[in-house]
Amino acid sequence: MNAAPSRWRRLAGLLVQHASWVWPGAGPWAEAMRHELDYIEDDGAALRWAMGGLLASYRTRLVDLLCLSTPAAFRYVGVGSVLVLAIGSALMGQASGQPLRPVFDETVCNLPGVSPDIAPRLHCGTIRVPRNYDDPAEGQFKLAVVVVKSAQQPALPDPVVYISGGPGSPLTIYADQQARTLYAAGRDVILVDQRGTGRSEPKLCPDLDRAFLDAAVAVATDPSGDPLAKRRAVYAACRAEALAHGFDLKDFGTRVTVADFEWVRRALGIDRWNVYGISYGTTVAMTLVALHPDTVRAAVLDSLYPPDPRPMFSANVADALAAFFRYCSGDQACAAGYPDLAATYRETLSGLAGAPLVVTVPPEVHVPDDRVSLTSTLFEVLVGQLIYYPSAYPSLPRLIVSVHDRDTRGLGKVLASAAMAAEANRSTYIAVECRDRPHYRDPLSPGASLLDRLQLYGFCNDWSKIGPAPLVPIRTAVPTLVLAGEFDPVTRPSQSRHVAATIGPKARWVEFPRMGHNVSTPRASNGRAFSPCGAKIAADFIDNPAQSLDTSCADRGALIRFLPK
Repeated sequence: MNAAPSRWRRLAGLLVQHASWVWPGAGPWAEAMRHELDYIEDDGAALRWAMGGLLASYRTRLVDLLCLSTPAAFRYVGVGSVLVLAIGSALMGQASGQPLRPVFDETVCNLPGVSPDIAPRLHCGTIRVPRNYDDPAEGQFKLAVVVVKSAQQPALPDPVVYISGGPGSPLTIYADQQARTLYAAGRDVILVDQRGTGRSEPKLCPDLDRAFLDAAVAVATDPSGDPLAKRRAVYAACRAEALAHGFDLKDFGTRVTVADFEWVRRALGIDRWNVYGISYGTTVAMTLVALHPDTVRAAVLDSLYPPDPRPMFSANVADALAAFFRYCSGDQACAAGYPDLAATYRETLSGLAGAPLVVTVPPEVHVPDDRVSLTSTLFEVLVGQLIYYPSAYPSLPRLIVSVHDRDTRGLGKVLASAAMAAEANRSTYIAVECRDRPHYRDPLSPGASLLDRLQLYGFCNDWSKIGPAPLVPIRTAVPTLVLAGEFDPVTRPSQSRHVAATIGPKARWVEFPRMGHNVSTPRASNGRAFSPCGAKIAADFIDNPAQSLDTSCADRGALIRFLPK
């Protein structure tokens, strides 16, 4: 990111310039100092270094003037010395001694895919947050922040902060897309890459991202002891690398993320904002509402990911697939083309268990010989992932039947798309989930589903201690809108409805037929379709949280147009 210099770095440059004035003939030396500043990353260290250079120039000038032995020289020396000591003391205190304050340091926007009509509305920058809010002396992390200015100016005073999922999914790179959404009409939108995510610090083990994916694919292909041991080794290597770089793994978790968002709010000078969480972002949003209700005007929770206790992931996926298969049976075209799809799926898994399919995949998947063994477990993982995305629903029955008939045409591209869709920072995901979720410390039964064995069971005890739990804002006075997809495999509609009831009478719950995980906002990166109706309901709610919402469009959503065999 091409950052504009912060105020402290600009001041450091001015001190170097002043040093060249104090010491005549020091131009080349001052130029060398300016170049040296470019190699000092920390702004406070750069300022202290420049101050040292300035003091050195005064010391040299002092020797020259004392040789003159004139009253004017002594006055110059006395006033100059006092002035330098006073300024130096103040600046050194500002650079190192005083507590960190919430400040937005604006930078040049260097974001991908930003169109010329959107670029003028983007204000990019960083905000330094304490690594440890209980001990700020531990250091700081820079968070990447983008303020998307409303096309309507002046904007309304309560912006929308959009909180992405994962944990570990980047957000600011989608600033152009977020600028075109309808849910924040007349309001600015705040985008934050959460700590350890996207363009924000820290990078726990950046060189192991590919190893995480390879280990997961290996386990899905062959869930025996050896791939599981290799996966454990990757996790252990990541933890060791993070610790070697001086990172404390207790400085992660939803409670820490909420503290970061509160710090961002203060840095931007916002009194109250509207909170919009998607997936894991709903975990952050609910905890933020619970801890800081006076700062939240309204909250939208799209596709809940509530705190523990939760059903097993495999149970939720199985329930979502059962709902999808029931829908197919009730749809004339799907029932005619794919009779008893549920039975066909079970037969497919059984067939692959006895004889896996060898599938050729594109080179970007990076597997030996560009070939993957499609086992029953890998296919179960693939279908469990596709049920997230409404854009996959029209072709899902045909995919199941094709694999059942052992037809691999087009299957390689499907596998590649699923593998490349894993955009979350895996190390940040582990760091947050192991602090948040006690159930990952429970042992799995010997016959546990692969979908559960691919979760973090058996890893968190060795990663970090459990942290303070995320919260549900029980009986909150903050108006809250909860959006649920009929086929959501993360949190089933019945579960999200229960959470809405727990939040209390200020919560409104809306289910969207034929939708999966992520109802109201599009994500071009993963091809998820979304509900324009959901986006409109969210926009109407944010516009006036007290009004009676018209949710009738939820039942009139587009039907699934299933592809023929």
